[in-house]
Amino acid sequence: MAVDGCFEVRWWWRDRPVRVAVTDRAVLPAARRAVARRLAGLRAVDLELGRAHRAAGRPVPVGPLLRELLSVALGAAEASGGAVDPTVGAARLRRVVGAVPSCGSGWGRVTGGADWRAVSLRGDRLAVPPPHWLDLGATAGAYLVQRCAERVAARYGGGVLVAVGSRLAVAGQPPPDGWRVAQGPPTVRGGALVTADLLRPDAGGVRDPRTGGEPAGPWSAVTVAAPDAARAAMLAVGALARGADGPGWLAAQGVRAWPRTRPATLPQTATRW
Repeated sequence: MAVDGCFEVRWWWRDRPVRVAVTDRAVLPAARRAVARRLAGLRAVDLELGRAHRAAGRPVPVGPLLRELLSVALGAAEASGGAVDPTVGAARLRRVVGAVPSCGSGWGRVTGGADWRAVSLRGDRLAVPPPHWLDLGATAGAYLVQRCAERVAARYGGGVLVAVGSRLAVAGQPPPDGWRVAQGPPTVRGGALVTADLLRPDAGGVRDPRTGGEPAGPWSAVTVAAPDAARAAMLAVGALARGADGPGWLAAQGVRAWPRTRPATLPQTATRW
């Protein structure tokens, strides 16, 4: 499909829209295959995470893709002061059912909030001690779209846009009028755009890592532009997760952002970091 001088293909993956666009029509089939292969690799990541959780803190071997994704997630946790915590999965389950699965099919009570520092990645060995539960949704998609866009552009030349859900990255030479996007600015010429949204589970699954509950603050969503998609994701998710402190924290980061005010139907109990 040709759109404004670009050529693109769209499909759905895990209930998320995928968009791949290029400036050279001949590159489109290869670009689509590259993105589809990368997304298919997440099946192995899911299996490896399951083994790590069942091991209940014992180190288990994991593949290179999970190591990359976890390194990005732990880096985001540190850079955000813990607001973007990949162990928030346990806090979310605690809020819903009061327990998380551990050691096979058993369930254990969860106490305390998320704590990304409890996760250990040494070489190819991952240890996730109970009651922690990894959820890489805040940063994994952003990292993948960034790497896909960069690799396709480096291999085939021209301009490339890759978007999965609310994570979007571009690489190479953009079209003359830039890439048209649905959120944030009308067009982009470089870098990445990421939207975090309290109302969309495919937009980061934002939770307060201290409670597992929905953060309380003035925004229901925010789109952030940054040179790198993983950083944009960290900033967008972190701004919402910080609740009342989020707008001020994001303003100090030196990036462009497009927030959406919280609807009156969502509670705004004040929280402070």
